[in-house]
Amino acid sequence: MADTPPSDKTTLLRGGSPVAVDDAAPVWTSARYRPLEELGVGGCGRVTRVWDQQLRRVVAHKQVHPGSDTLRQLLVREARLLAYLDHPGVVQVYDAGDDDYTMRMVEGESLEERLANGPLPIGEALRILARVAEALANVHAKGVVHLDLKPANIIVQPYGQVSVIDWGVAQFHDRDAYVAFLDDVGEGEVTEEAPMEAQGGTPSYMPIEQAAGEPVGPSADVFACGTVLYEMLTGRLPFPEGGGAAGVVRKAVVRPLPPSAHRPGVPARLDHLCLRMLLPQPEARPAGFEEVLDELRALSASEGDGAIVELAAGEVLCREGDRGHTAYQVISGELCTTVAGPEGPIELRRHGPGEIVGELAIVSQAPRSATVAATSATRVVVLTEAGLQRELDRAHPLISRMVRSLSDRLREEADRLRGGGG
Repeated sequence: MADTPPSDKTTLLRGGSPVAVDDAAPVWTSARYRPLEELGVGGCGRVTRVWDQQLRRVVAHKQVHPGSDTLRQLLVREARLLAYLDHPGVVQVYDAGDDDYTMRMVEGESLEERLANGPLPIGEALRILARVAEALANVHAKGVVHLDLKPANIIVQPYGQVSVIDWGVAQFHDRDAYVAFLDDVGEGEVTEEAPMEAQGGTPSYMPIEQAAGEPVGPSADVFACGTVLYEMLTGRLPFPEGGGAAGVVRKAVVRPLPPSAHRPGVPARLDHLCLRMLLPQPEARPAGFEEVLDELRALSASEGDGAIVELAAGEVLCREGDRGHTAYQVISGELCTTVAGPEGPIELRRHGPGEIVGELAIVSQAPRSATVAATSATRVVVLTEAGLQRELDRAHPLISRMVRSLSDRLREEADRLRGGGG
C-alpha cells in the first residue's frame, strides 16, 4: 500500500441532521491516527477521514460532540450495533473509545448520486438489489431492522461491492438473537444497542406501519427496498407524495403502476416482485429477503440465454468497473462503447446488429473495462457467462487461447486510453 493515502471521492456512515458546532471545540488527536480532513458534522458528532499509522490505511473516525452523556451513550451503542452486524455489506467498526470509534471507509458513490443520471440498466438494478438483499437478510437474522433504507444510504463501490450505511434509527425486532449471541461468548450483561427514536426514517420510503408508529419488523425494510427497486427501474418513486398523512393514505389505497408501464422491457416477473414488496399489508409482502433472493434467482434463470432487453436512447447497458456475468448481441439499433478518460468519456467504437459486447468481462474474469450505452432505441439478446464458457470449451484449444489473449490485449488498450496515453 502506498505511503500517501488516496484522495478519491468518498462516502461514509452519516447520522443526524447538520448542527452548529463550536469551532473552538478541541481537535481530536491520537498517537495512532493522523487526521486528514473533516468529512461531515451531524447531530451526534464529527466524522473525519484519518490515516491509521500503525496499519497504514485510511479509515473513518467518528467522535461525539463534547458535553453530552446521552450522545456519548448513543455513539457507543451505535458502534456496538455495527460491530454486531458483521456482514460485508455493513460498515465494519475497527475500534472504539469512550466517545469515538473508527470504521472502514466506504469508497464509491451513493445510489442517489447514480440515479441522478436516470434509471439504471436492469441488470445493474438487479445486482444492487441482490447485494442489499443479502446484507439485510443477514441483519434481519441477527434481529435488527434498518428502517431508513433509501438511495442515499446505499453506496455502490468499485468492483461490484454495495454497502448499506446510516444505521442511526435501526432497532431490534428480535432481541433474542442478540441475547443468544452474548450468551454464546459468556457475556451476561445485555444492553439495548439500538435505542434510536421509533419513528425515524424517510417518509417517501416508509411503509404504512412505520409512518403510523406501529411495531415494525423485516417487512418494513422489504417495503423500503421495493421503493428503491422501483426508483432504480423507472427513475421515479412509486408514491411521489410520500410524506404526511396524505402520503400514508395514498400508500394504503392507491396501487402504483408496474415498472414496465414506465419502462417497457422490465420482465413481468420483476414487475410482480416489485409490486409485492410495495403492498400495504406487511404480511402480504415477501416474508423476508431470503424470499426476495429466491425470486431473483428464479428471475435470473428465466432471463438467461436468449432473453431480449430493450433499451431507450442514452440508456446504459453495462458500466465500467462493474462485475459482469452476461454479454449481449445487438439485434437492432446501435450501442456505443466508451472508457473514462482524463478529460471525459472516450469513445472506443460503435456496435450494430450482429455484434457482441460485454464478453471481455466474462472471458477475462475481471470487472468491465468500458461503459456501453444505446445511441438509439436498441434491442439486444442476453448471452450468459455459462453459455459463452460452454462455447469456448467446445472450441479448439488454440482458438480458445486466442480469444482469451485478444481479450487481454483489448483490456490493455482500454487501460492505455483511460490513462491518457494517446
